[in-house]
Amino acid sequence: MNWGRSIILVLIIFMGFITLLAIKMSNSTEDSFDKDYYEKGLAFDEEYDLKQNVINDKATPSITLNDRSLLFQFKNIEKGSIKFKRPSNKAKDILINIDSSKVAVSRTELEKGEWHLVINWSYNERNYLFEKSLYIP
Repeated sequence: MNWGRSIILVLIIFMGFITLLAIKMSNSTEDSFDKDYYEKGLAFDEEYDLKQNVINDKATPSITLNDRSLLFQFKNIEKGSIKFKRPSNKAKDILINIDSSKVAVSRTELEKGEWHLVINWSYNERNYLFEKSLYIP
């Protein structure tokens, strides 16, 4: 085999590899990109105020992880929701509506790994927002 054929063969293999990567990239799902980025940017001030309410009223919820469940305890609550966001797969997000000051979530509902908690609740017509990253071993 001479040099010309070797160079052409290497170029064909390289172009095939690049084509394969382009096809694989176009078929993969992209969960890390936030599609509501602009809208969230516009609502930043409101979100900041809700987080500040938690600090000002000393209303940070207590979160305890034990062998069987994840326990949430609130100072005061009328109604709200806990959203478990899975950074690796948006399809595994879980939303739980709450209306009592003590809430238990079974560990069997949650996969092991990283979760991002977004907790919204209200009490006496005052709204709160608390966010926390959590790792479940």
